[in-house]
Amino acid sequence: MTASSSHPAAHTSAEQSGPDLSGVRIALIGAGNMGGAVARAFLSAGVAAENLQIVNSTSASSERAAAELGATAASRSEALEGADVVVLGVKPYQVLDLLSAIRDSLPAGAVVISLAAGVTIAAMEAALPAGMPVERAMPNTPIAVGEGAVGLMRGTSVEDAQHALVHALFARAGVAVDIAEEQVHAFIGAAGSLPAFTYLIIEAMTDEAVRLGLKRDLAASLIQQTVRGAATVLSETGAHPAAAKNAVSSPGGTTVQGLAAMERAGVRAGVAGAMAAAADHSRQMAGD
Repeated sequence: MTASSSHPAAHTSAEQSGPDLSGVRIALIGAGNMGGAVARAFLSAGVAAENLQIVNSTSASSERAAAELGATAASRSEALEGADVVVLGVKPYQVLDLLSAIRDSLPAGAVVISLAAGVTIAAMEAALPAGMPVERAMPNTPIAVGEGAVGLMRGTSVEDAQHALVHALFARAGVAVDIAEEQVHAFIGAAGSLPAFTYLIIEAMTDEAVRLGLKRDLAASLIQQTVRGAATVLSETGAHPAAAKNAVSSPGGTTVQGLAAMERAGVRAGVAGAMAAAADHSRQMAGD
């Protein structure tokens, strides 16, 4: 498995300069929550605003999304003409119909990237002309602020230079890793759906801090910073979470009392269950 990271601590001077993406033309069909996050990651990586063309279901929707993202609205035919990369940000049930509709309009050599869960590379390749390069990207929404994760799955006709281009586009997303397609279900549980689970936990902690007497804005600020700081400690030191937890747990202290309460409430099992449920549903969507 290979990975590229855009975490500030991981940058070298070469990575900071990176390839010049300003001339890469991208057609993004479907700039919703996930498509919009991908657009922001691409722009951060160096894609020019005029070359990132947004296609939504209506021209008005395309214009709104493009204005919000700092990209360019276009019709489907305009966006596909001369595109180097075509990103499918539509719902899973729409992917194969969309591919059938655009297959004859795709420029030769353009890389097709699907963001959809449950639609396999084989199914997409079968819907396109033979030899068309197809990749799957499974991102999570924090890529919009450069702190997310993306799992990349390479199709059978993708050349090394094309795969390198896809990695470069996600270079400012947070971390981009190559995974085998059969790993996508685990990736969804471990990264794709995980931001929502984390938001729920942060919400619960914030509400409890308010109950304990803190003003909500202060509670939110303290908890978000602490969660960010704890994750940064692990990523920058390489410490095992159990070792980091034990380092701040004094015998008979407040922290161990709180940890014991979490274990009694089944927090560990609940988190594991949520991740497993997301992965299992991904398998069902794919028919695995």
